[in-house]
Amino acid sequence: MSELLLIIIFLIIGFSAGFLIGMLGIGGGVIFVPTLYYLLPFAGINHSIIPYFAISMSLFAGAIAASFSGILHLCLKNADKKKAVLFSLGSGLSAFIAATFVTSVHPLFLKGLFAGLLFFISISIFLDAQIKSLTIRTKPLNEIALPFIGLVVGILSSFTGLGGGIIFFPVLHYLYLLGPKKAIGTSSVITSITMLSASFSFFINRGGWIQDYKFDIIFLMIAVPLGIGALIGARVGVNFIIKMKTALVKKIFAVLLIIVVIKIIFDLW
Repeated sequence: MSELLLIIIFLIIGFSAGFLIGMLGIGGGVIFVPTLYYLLPFAGINHSIIPYFAISMSLFAGAIAASFSGILHLCLKNADKKKAVLFSLGSGLSAFIAATFVTSVHPLFLKGLFAGLLFFISISIFLDAQIKSLTIRTKPLNEIALPFIGLVVGILSSFTGLGGGIIFFPVLHYLYLLGPKKAIGTSSVITSITMLSASFSFFINRGGWIQDYKFDIIFLMIAVPLGIGALIGARVGVNFIIKMKTALVKKIFAVLLIIVVIKIIFDLW
């Protein structure tokens, strides 16, 4: 596969993930990671380090788009700043620390963790109405718990490349009673901080698994188009969520996640 074709493909993938980042407040890893697992061999990446490349690139590209999305939501006053700061205190710290340990974990474990978390999230999104009926609260959970929840989510973000948004949203929506749009905007802000923190940690610790200058070039050739595409997609996604209802999109997205999980599970065997 030619370099030009790969760049075009990654631009398209980036746009698709960016659209979901802007629309659903996620980190884009649900699109980035599975596609990178499949496409990275065509870029000459050895199978033994593909999980590390996939996670680091997902975090890098997702951080670009999530940051832009978060800024847009803040400008539109569609985010709870206090909750975003409290959540980010925990998730940003743990994401930075956890990223230093990712390369010491076996790749199969990383893929299995990613698949398991993705399956749980896809079922949660698909059964959104049922979950709401089971989690009705008269008042929101105490905000003091936010940094501690963030610590756990930050670790998962670094080990899976998901960015944490797919967990931030349900926590904010179901436990802190933020409206769907407000929860998405707040999630975007938290996700950007979490992914930036994890990406920076990956960058300063990359010597453990990137020992050839060639890999830095490959990383940029893939990550930059992903980031640019995601940036454009995030802008479109934010506009979409402000104007449209998201119930049907969430159902379709959940089905897509289940398909991805099935593909990953078959690849593990």
